[in-house]
Amino acid sequence: MNILIKTYCLTTNASKGIILNKRLITAPEVYKRIPGLILITGIVDVTKPNKEAIQHYLHQSWNTLRAQALEKGYRTHPLIAQWRAALTQAGIHVKHYAPSIEAIAKRATNMPEPFSINPKVDAYNALSMNLILPLGAYDVDQLSGNLQLRTAQEGEHFTALGGSSNEPTIASEIIYADDSDVLTRQFLWRQSEKAKITDNTKQLLFVCELLESMGSEVQAHAEKIITTQFKEFFNTEVQNFTIDKEV
Repeated sequence: MNILIKTYCLTTNASKGIILNKRLITAPEVYKRIPGLILITGIVDVTKPNKEAIQHYLHQSWNTLRAQALEKGYRTHPLIAQWRAALTQAGIHVKHYAPSIEAIAKRATNMPEPFSINPKVDAYNALSMNLILPLGAYDVDQLSGNLQLRTAQEGEHFTALGGSSNEPTIASEIIYADDSDVLTRQFLWRQSEKAKITDNTKQLLFVCELLESMGSEVQAHAEKIITTQFKEFFNTEVQNFTIDKEV
């Protein structure tokens, strides 16, 4: 079974380019737990956000997601339902650890207007809403070493976004981590305080997760939207494009 990892390096037109000195390393056991996993990932220079374009897209994406969630149900939308099934098969209790896009869709059913954090967070949240796929990001300068997608040991330290106390990991849960800290628990559930995107973030490393079973059209659409919109939001161009395969 081949698993595709699509990696983008994006850079601003005005600069000589950023160096992709961080990478996403995925442990083989994750692919065994989630067959057909596809990760679209890359680094984006976000020093000059187009705030007007981001806000417009945020509202547009929110309204579209809200309409679909209200019509089809936030849990039964085809893409969200596929994630729920895949996570359940992987041993993740979605009742307690719902994927991020489900949490956003649920919120959309209760709120006519989108929530806003800051332009850089709003940008990738809007992409997640538009694609109806999980899409998160980390501050490159705050990462210790490379980003890893792996399984946890019992009791690894984790401080949730907006929290202050330790919420230790459960043995074998799927996590994103760097060389020193857990950054996201239960794969698509909750991010940590460390490496969160702020107004001071210069480069973000984004990851969009999808499944091969969703079809090639969903994958191609995600690639197009991500590259097109990051260009509009932050004046970026795709500098390099590589495909790595895990067998």
